[in-house]
Parts: sequence; C-alpha cells; structure tokens
Amino acid sequence: MMTSDLDRERAARMRRNEEMLATIGVTKALTEVLHHREGGGDGPRASRQAPSSKRGRVKAVEPIRKSQRLVVAGTAQHAEEGEPEEPATTSGRGVGMTQEQYLASKGLPLPAGHFRTDGCFLGWVQKDVAARHGICSSAAEAWEQGGGGSFSRKIRKADVPTELKAKGWSDARAFAAGQLRKNPNAFFYRHTAPGEEQAQGAWTDAEHELFVATARQHGVGDKWGLFASYIPNRVGYQCSAYYKQFIIPSGLILDARFRLDAWGDAIFSGPK
Repeated sequence: MMTSDLDRERAARMRRNEEMLATIGVTKALTEVLHHREGGGDGPRASRQAPSSKRGRVKAVEPIRKSQRLVVAGTAQHAEEGEPEEPATTSGRGVGMTQEQYLASKGLPLPAGHFRTDGCFLGWVQKDVAARHGICSSAAEAWEQGGGGSFSRKIRKADVPTELKAKGWSDARAFAAGQLRKNPNAFFYRHTAPGEEQAQGAWTDAEHELFVATARQHGVGDKWGLFASYIPNRVGYQCSAYYKQFIIPSGLILDARFRLDAWGDAIFSGPK
C-alpha cells in the first residue's frame, strides 16, 4: 500500500512537471527526458481575460514537492521595499544548483528569450493606475503627502482599522488597505486596485506575458506590490509566488539570488 501511494505521488509530480514545461515552449525536450520535466507557454494573447475565464490559462504553478507552500506571504525608500526575503534553511534538500545547472540536469536548454535580472524592480505604480487613484508620482512625495513619519515593519494595533479587522482580515492586510496613496507597495502587495476583483488560481497566458514584459521593462525581484500594479487582478504576493514557483525553475528569467533543489523548488539564498 505504501509503495502504491508513493508511485501515485511520483506520477502526479511528473505530470505537473510536464505540464509546466509545456507552458513555456520546451515540450520537445520532454521526449528525451520523459520522467521529470517542466515547461513553457503559449504565445501572448491580444487581450487579458477576465479572472473567471478558464480559457487559455497557464496551469497554476504547483510546487514539485507536495509539501511546498505558496509564499503569501523611516524613509520613503523603506516604504518602497517589499516583504523581506530571508535565506531559507535547506538542510537535506540538495539545494545548490543554479538555474542553468538545474535545467541541464534535466537535459533541457535555457528557454528562448531568457534574460537576467539583478533582483530589483525599478519602476513605480503603473501610470494609469496611479492617475486613476490619485497616487503621487514618486515614493518620497507619496510618503510625505500621506503624513510622513518613520517607517517600521512592525504594525501597531492602534494603526489597524477596527472595521477591517472585523472582516476577519489579518493585521497586515487590514493595515495595508489604508496605504494606497502613502505606501502603494504595501497596499498592492495584499490588495488589487479599488474596484478590481482578485483573480485566483491559474494564471492566463496574457498574465504570463504581461509579467514577463513588466520584468523586462522595469526589472523584477522585489517591491512586489508595485510590480503587481502592472498585472490587473493580481496582488504582490501572487506575483512573488509565480516568480519563485514558475519563472525561476523555467529559466526564463535568471536570478542569481536563487538556487534550485533536485525537485525544482526555488530557494532564496541571498544577494549575489
């Protein structure tokens, strides 16, 4: 019985890997390395599909290891920063491969169109979103017009709106809801733009292409709230999870801060 369960889990894991590789355009390589692959994607779609649409969706990136979980995770500069990454404890997981080494271990090349990042997002809130919601044109201006003060990652109970806590939200989410104009990075990390429904589950091809285009233009790897303002219906922690669970293992964007274990899990190992 135990062997049967392990076989089923292994088969399910291989199936997910094959689906993932098929999503970024390296399907042909699967015939050479039939048993533990990951994959590519369809071309860009002309228009973004509504969150409820099932058509043209990139499979939700599931971890290759069953136990892996989605990470949901005093100055204007600090206010721009995203959720801090800490190097993970990786004992016993065989972590240490670069993205190139990981793909090579599966007999796969880097995907066409791959590029490198230094792990920094250099943009601000997407201009149409900023104009629509009265967000200032820079972090410093937004911080000062929002009341200024010293920046702290610690959220005081007094700063959490009671009416939002009553919704059952965490302190972090309730606090972030009031930061749209002062600290939009904090707001968009946990909230979509006002009036937008948050998409759940699988990413569409259009979302994938928009993610990659945004990364090419503005950089990628931190300030996930600001980054998410370019992806309608997605929030920062979803973009961060998509990056780690799909983009990094695929090799589409090379980020030297990450290493991969034999299962294809991306582990943050710190600045390089």
